[in-house]
Amino acid sequence: MEKKQKKSRWPFAVWVLVALMVVLNYVLLYLQRDLYPGRVYFEFLWRTAALTFAIVGALIISRNRRHMIGWLLMVTPIMITLATIFSQFMETRLQQATELDTGLLVYVWFNTWAWWLLIGPILLIFFLFPTGKLLSKGWRWGTSLIFFAFGLFLFLATFNNTMEVGEGEQIFANPIGFLPEEVAGVLLAVMTFLLVVGALTSLVSVFARYRRSQAVERAQMRWLFIACAIFVLNYAIGFAVEGYVDSPVGETIFILSVFAIPISIGIAILRYRLWDVDVVINRSLVYGVLTTLLAALFAGTAAVLSQLAKAAFGEEMQQAAAAVAAIVVASLFTPIRTRVENAINRRLFPENIDLSQGLVELNPNLWNWLKMPQILDATLEHLEAIYGHEQSAIYLRRSAGEYMPVAARGIAIADLPVYQVSPAEQELLAHKKGILSDGAAPFVLTTPIYLARRKGPELIGVVRLGKRKQGRGFSGGDVKTLAAFGAKLGEPIYALAQKTK
Repeated sequence: MEKKQKKSRWPFAVWVLVALMVVLNYVLLYLQRDLYPGRVYFEFLWRTAALTFAIVGALIISRNRRHMIGWLLMVTPIMITLATIFSQFMETRLQQATELDTGLLVYVWFNTWAWWLLIGPILLIFFLFPTGKLLSKGWRWGTSLIFFAFGLFLFLATFNNTMEVGEGEQIFANPIGFLPEEVAGVLLAVMTFLLVVGALTSLVSVFARYRRSQAVERAQMRWLFIACAIFVLNYAIGFAVEGYVDSPVGETIFILSVFAIPISIGIAILRYRLWDVDVVINRSLVYGVLTTLLAALFAGTAAVLSQLAKAAFGEEMQQAAAAVAAIVVASLFTPIRTRVENAINRRLFPENIDLSQGLVELNPNLWNWLKMPQILDATLEHLEAIYGHEQSAIYLRRSAGEYMPVAARGIAIADLPVYQVSPAEQELLAHKKGILSDGAAPFVLTTPIYLARRKGPELIGVVRLGKRKQGRGFSGGDVKTLAAFGAKLGEPIYALAQKTK
C-alpha cells in the first residue's frame, strides 16, 4: 500500500512569514514615526511596496517552493523588515554616537549595502521571468556580472576606511578597514560599470526571450515589459539628472516603478494562469488580504484601546488592551473573510459558464430535426464566439487510439490528418482531462467528448482548439469547462450516430 502523501507545510509557513512582516512593518513604522520627520509618507510607500513583493512571492512559493522567482520576490520585503527592526533598536543610539561599538558597526555596515537586496533580485527576475530559468546557459555571464558587482560592493562596504551614514551626515572610522581612498574609488567605479552592464543585459534578455516565446508566453511577458520599461527609464533618469532621486517627485515615481514589478508578475499569473494555480491563488489572495486587514485592525484597535485604558484606568490596564483587541478581531474574522472572498471571486474568479447554454441544438427535443453536420458546425461556431480561437475541429473515434476529423472551422477538413492518440494522452482523456500543447500546430488544446457510464466515461471523440486571438491562452478553468461540455456534447452525437445506422 502506498504511503499517504504528506501535505506540504510550505504555504502555511510562507504566509506566516508574510503576516509577521505585515505586522512588524506597519507597527514599527507607527512607533518610529518620529525618526522620519516629513518622510512617513515615503516610508509607508516603501513598506507597502515590499509587502506587495511578499504577497506575489508567497503565491509562487505556495505552489512550487523551488521556483526562483518566488524566492527572489521575498528577498526585498525580508531586507526592509530587517532594516526596520534594526532601526528600532539602533537609530536613536546612532544619532547620539561619536564612535561605533559592535552593534552600531553591524547596523551601519548593513545599511551601507542593503539597497543591493532591492536592485539585485529585480535584475535577476528580468533574466528568469516567466519560467524561473535562464533563456539558455549563455546568459549566465549576465547574472555573473550582477553577483560579481554585489560581491565587489560588499567588499568595499566591509573594508573601506570609513563608514558613512546617509549622505555624509555622520562619518565613522571603520575598525577593520584597510582600503586606501584611491583604491576604493577605483573599485566603486568598476562596480558601477558592472551594475549598469548587468542591468542592460537583463533588459536585453527580456526582449530575446520575447522573440523566441510562443503566443501565451508573449502575452504574459507584455505585463513585465511595462514594469521593466518604467523601472529602467526611471533608473536611467536617476543616473543622468542630479538630485532627481532625492526629490519628492523622483522618489515617489521610483517607488511606483518598483511597485509595478510584482504587480505585473501577479497580473500575469492571474490573467494567464502562468503556473495554472487558480485554487492556490484564490486561497492565497483571500488569506493574504485577510491577514493584512486583520493585522492592521488589530494594531489600530490595540493602539486606540491602549490609550483609552491609560487615560481612564492608568498604565497598569494598558496590557489588557491587546487581549480586548484580539477578541474584537476574532469576532470579525468570519464576516471579513466572507466579504473578502466574495469580492475576490467576483472580480478574479467568476464561476465557469455552462457552454451548452445558448446552443439550442443540444436540446434533446430538437435532435430528430437536425443532422450530425448541423450539430457539429453549430458547436464549433458557438465555441469560437466564446473563446475566439483561430482554428477548431471535432474528431470522432474510428478505432483504438485513432480519431477522424468530421468538422472544422478556420481550416479545411482535407488538410487535417488522422489524430493518433498516444497512451499517455489517452489516459488523460479517459480521466476527462484536457491536453495543452502550446508548441503544437494548428491546435493547442484537446478535450474529450464522452458518454457517462457506470464503469467510467466512454470516449467517442475530441474537440481540438487552436490558439486564441490577441495572444491569450487557455486557463485551467477553461479546460475544465470544456471537459464538462464534452459530456453534454456526447449525448446528441451518440444519438444521431445510432439513428443513422
